[in-house]
Amino acid sequence: MTDMRAAARRDPDFRAIDPPALDHLVRQVQDARSAIAGWLAGHRPPPGGAATGYREAEEVAVWLTAQFGMLSRRYSFAITHPDPAGGIGTPPAAPAPRSGGGSGGSGGGAHTPAPDVPRLSPVHAVTPHGAGDLGDFPTRADALKAARGDAGALRTALERGEGVPADVWTHLKANAGDPDYAEGLYERLGPSGVAALVAGAGGDQGRLAAIRESLGVASHHTTIDAAWMRAFLADARRDGAGSAAVAVLTGAPLSAKSQAALAKLDLSGTPAGTAR
Repeated sequence: MTDMRAAARRDPDFRAIDPPALDHLVRQVQDARSAIAGWLAGHRPPPGGAATGYREAEEVAVWLTAQFGMLSRRYSFAITHPDPAGGIGTPPAAPAPRSGGGSGGSGGGAHTPAPDVPRLSPVHAVTPHGAGDLGDFPTRADALKAARGDAGALRTALERGEGVPADVWTHLKANAGDPDYAEGLYERLGPSGVAALVAGAGGDQGRLAAIRESLGVASHHTTIDAAWMRAFLADARRDGAGSAAVAVLTGAPLSAKSQAALAKLDLSGTPAGTAR
């Protein structure tokens, strides 16, 4: 097995992310932002004194803060889409961060407290996902906003007795593998909304495939436990989509925790229903 550097030498188009190394980098960036924020708080320039150094440090802090969304989004892609081939081996340890680079934002005003960035759980398989692009949305906030908009459109349509809007299907198929979009959509829909989505698929295999993929992705980032699954199956049976709901759960690439929860359910007695 070769490391990432050797792979890059062999293939100029090679790209990959080592999740533990990226986790380490995110924590280094967070620590640097916190250190700069502390320095800014304790070293305000005196009235009338030169403030060039202070402003430059503040610009670096602003730039570092802006990197969290991009880095965490890449990490989410990486852990949700591990390399099916098992990666290319363990890469070298992440080097210490180098100074310089990036474009600063405008300083001024009181410093912003360092954001609370959660510690990320390392995944040991190298993956190309997230290494070269961030999907259809530049930031996590953009993906969540789009997902919540689609969830709202679906709920409005259901309240009016209408079917799933065509735009919702289009967006779901296009972003089924996006971890932030999937998280936002399934958190907002809940079990009953997802059951309605399955029923609204009308047995269309392309739509059901998008639900399976996105549900699997969401399970890595939001709670899809036994209670959620029981409620989902009950609502799907009520909507006449019991068999389709079972197929979605058993066919989705669920996280390890969600797979363990699914294994505890007795699906043998689930009424088949009719996917409609």
